[in-house]
Amino acid sequence: MGSLWTEVQLLEPDQNLAPDAHAARSVIARMIADGGSVSRRDIVRATGLARSTIDGHLQVLVDAGLIEDGGMGGSHLRGRPAQVFRIRPERGVVLVADVSVECCRLAITTLDKAVVARAQIDINVDLGPEVFMLEMSKTLVTMLEDVGLTASDALAISVGLPGPVDSHVGIAVRPPLMPGWDGFNACAFMAEWFQCDVIVDNDVNLMALGEARSYGGEFLPLFLINIGTGVGGGFVSESGLLLHGADGAAADIGHIRARDHSDVLCNCGNRGCLEASTSVGAMANRVSAAVGQPVSPRELVDRLVRGDATTVSIVRETATVLGHAIADLVNFCNPARIVVAGAVTQCTEDVLAQIRSVVYQKAQPLATRNLSIVHSRLGTEAGLVGGMISGIEQVLSPRGIQFHTKPPGSKMLPLGLAPR
Repeated sequence: MGSLWTEVQLLEPDQNLAPDAHAARSVIARMIADGGSVSRRDIVRATGLARSTIDGHLQVLVDAGLIEDGGMGGSHLRGRPAQVFRIRPERGVVLVADVSVECCRLAITTLDKAVVARAQIDINVDLGPEVFMLEMSKTLVTMLEDVGLTASDALAISVGLPGPVDSHVGIAVRPPLMPGWDGFNACAFMAEWFQCDVIVDNDVNLMALGEARSYGGEFLPLFLINIGTGVGGGFVSESGLLLHGADGAAADIGHIRARDHSDVLCNCGNRGCLEASTSVGAMANRVSAAVGQPVSPRELVDRLVRGDATTVSIVRETATVLGHAIADLVNFCNPARIVVAGAVTQCTEDVLAQIRSVVYQKAQPLATRNLSIVHSRLGTEAGLVGGMISGIEQVLSPRGIQFHTKPPGSKMLPLGLAPR
């Protein structure tokens, strides 16, 4: 509920949300989306707006096909059950793409968070952005056709990329793991294909958003750290909002300095980055050197599952390095929960146990007294869930409400094609 409740809390009782009616309708629509079924009484209580004002906004949302009458419901101590409203799933769909270095996971979801279709393309980002995005777009069109929909049914698209992204304009900026993608406008590419709003973000940001929302507003702020081909981070504030910073680089922990590894060359061109010493590839390289034979990242996970002593020892040492970096982050931003994600953490307790040991020892007592450090509860689904939430919230944002309630004949370019 994060961004919704932030806006609700900014409202003064008895104040109208005007002059921006789209903002008022966005708050109401997202409240309904978050709550499943919400009554007028709930909206009045949460916003302090007059019932007549809310009735007008609700009617606009109903006429636009974004919400619908959900009948009578709710439990009240006094009086009869109230009329409730719910999101209208038939209004259209949100397309989600969770891009990793070696594949792309896709999903089609409705505005009420139901998954209509899903697929995976085994394609490497090394092929370049045009080839990759073209294949992704064609697959999404096929998926839509398979469930009786067309590209015009897409209300928004959310794309997560495994690298730094200027989330304001949807452009990858010097992504170390994505050669050829620097400056490529993925947002504009998808907007041309589907003529709807497109939002492009870092993949770990979307994972963090998915994890945070899975707790229903608890354990915030939340910091997610993903250990994979790279090392990434995503931070969700106490109000439930993703922290992007001025240009989208906030929480990108992979390229901060790692202790005692100042000479290791990173993909970004610098030396001593956390990613260069604690990614799955870095761990696999160290195991390879120790056992005298090549060990791939997948084989590293297999060796961990089998409890191979050399592998376990190296992974624990790596987790110690990561723990020191996380301890500094805990002192800086004081999260309530740290989520450690990635296949190498899901298959063993060694990584999490070592990180906990270092963080609780090195971080300040005030910052750790209520801190929990846990595995990802969504696993490989986190990016898709976060992308779905991001896409739905774009549809129901003030801009999205304006876009989907515009009068016939009026024009409004989708994000990616419109000047920002």
